[in-house]
Amino acid sequence: MKLITSFLVSLCAVLVFAQAGMKQIDDKKLKQLEKSYAISKAAFTKKPKDAKLKKAHITASLAYGLGCMYSESLPPRSKYKMALDYFREVLKLDPKNKEALEQKTMIESIYKQMGRPVPGGK
Repeated sequence: MKLITSFLVSLCAVLVFAQAGMKQIDDKKLKQLEKSYAISKAAFTKKPKDAKLKKAHITASLAYGLGCMYSESLPPRSKYKMALDYFREVLKLDPKNKEALEQKTMIESIYKQMGRPVPGGK
């Protein structure tokens, strides 16, 4: 239980940072987000009916998607596809998630404006 609590606290801090206008994210922070995502996914996979674990996984997926999108080290060809995958994962669990929907729509529209196919898109 301590692990889940500390995990949720760290995720909340990351999301506050992300929503406060983060422009770039370094490798260390991206690795932390990736680790939080992996932990939340494993916990949620074991207990998919647990509402707290579902919410934690949604939060971790959204934070990692934002982290990928704002990563300093990931190349643009990789980071936007990765971010899109995580935003879609959030929307599978929470179809009304405003942040994930906005980010997904923005990335898809950029691909369309560039005349490129949307990765994994319809």
